[in-house]
Amino acid sequence: MIIDIHTHVWADQTDADVDAFVRAMDERSIDISAVLAIAPYVSNEGLAKQIKRYPDRLVGFASVAPFGQTTGIPREDPLTTLERAVQDLGMRGLKLHPTMQGFALDDPGLVPIMRKAAELGIPVLFHTGPTHGRAGRIKNAMIEHIDDLAIMCPDTVIIAGHGEIFENGPYIAAKHPNVYLDTAITWSRVCPIFPGLGESAIDVAGPDKILFATDANPRRLERFDSTLNALGSLDITEETRSKIMGANAARILGLAV
Repeated sequence: MIIDIHTHVWADQTDADVDAFVRAMDERSIDISAVLAIAPYVSNEGLAKQIKRYPDRLVGFASVAPFGQTTGIPREDPLTTLERAVQDLGMRGLKLHPTMQGFALDDPGLVPIMRKAAELGIPVLFHTGPTHGRAGRIKNAMIEHIDDLAIMCPDTVIIAGHGEIFENGPYIAAKHPNVYLDTAITWSRVCPIFPGLGESAIDVAGPDKILFATDANPRRLERFDSTLNALGSLDITEETRSKIMGANAARILGLAV
């Protein structure tokens, strides 16, 4: 089974766009994609409607404003919003984006929402690393802050989106039982340039701590291919490949394989 833990469908994309997205999954033998909301740019309710059209192929990650209000986001109780998204809309995870939503990964104020996620039995996927455009401060999304967050919230499953593999990312994943790295964008950029880097990252972090992810969306279907090609070229065992491509994500999301 192949599970892409990190994809998007944006608010202005149509049913036809989502149909094309699922066809692209079929063409690449991707069984399930986790589609991530980002408040306020993609609503939990809007995402849930698209997921209902393909309940066997798409799973949803809700998003909230973790501190109740940031620029452009109406005031809300993030704990209530998250609970409703999971219990009423069927979301299976939470996506938070420090640069776009205006917070730092090591802010102790995240602890209540992280504890709520643990209570609900869902993982939290954070954007880490740079962001295109002018959104927020890059330093707020440095993967090193995941180390602090994991210490504060040891019972919450944390996924470092775009997890860097040059320096501390693999060591942070290895250090904390609740931390995982996803492969979106980063692996397709660096693995072809630095042979052996992907294998080294897997050795350090452990094969149970890496999640296949592409950051694909209906406008960027080529991201499926670039990541599949990068991971397909790695010199790893079939057992390790099976874990990375789907088994690890299935375990975290509670999906049958």
